[in-house]
Amino acid sequence: MTPIATEPRLHARQATRADIPFLVWCNYAASSPAPGFCYWDPLLEGLNTPTMDFLQAIFSADALAWGHADDFLIIETGGRPIAGASGFVMDPADFRPFRLNRLPGVAQQLGWNTAALAQFQARYAAVWSDPRDLTLAPSAPWTIECVAVIPEARGQGVAKTLMRALLERGQALGHPAAGIAVTLGNAPAQRVYEAVGFQMYVTYGAAYFNDAFPGTIKYRKALG
Repeated sequence: MTPIATEPRLHARQATRADIPFLVWCNYAASSPAPGFCYWDPLLEGLNTPTMDFLQAIFSADALAWGHADDFLIIETGGRPIAGASGFVMDPADFRPFRLNRLPGVAQQLGWNTAALAQFQARYAAVWSDPRDLTLAPSAPWTIECVAVIPEARGQGVAKTLMRALLERGQALGHPAAGIAVTLGNAPAQRVYEAVGFQMYVTYGAAYFNDAFPGTIKYRKALG
């Protein structure tokens, strides 16, 4: 089988709402540090809601704060999406991942009652009590999130193609710098980000999170 990255048809394009199923997968993959576990899973315990269904409702209700559907770029080959990520300007008043005013619409789609919505919101607030949490703060005006490449296309340069397309988009929009974050220990992602010119901006070790999270590295790259 011909490696995907050697095919001459890699194409970057802006996502649309028709791409939401793939964007849901991108968010899930980017939020899953280990097989069978996604960072959103603990927020949904006891709600009888599969994480993928939750993310579908989040995108459908435009409740993801880390990029609207059309903030995403997709890399495709032969019309098939193989990678995606969002590039956006973070809300200066709230760095957290969801638009709280959109959650009632999410609850309605999922069939949650008032108690279920309140349970979710309480768990969300327990994880991110501060809307301007420093560990979520943008390291640059143009933020890149939800980076994901399908398994069979990994290790072939597709992620670099995606990152370069996002950086070009940020520059075209007039942003002076781009920022991205990675979980400590994710060496493949670090190699990609550093290969396209990102430099370490700040690191929060596991001790900062009382060893409840491995830690995070925030990167920054000047544009232009």
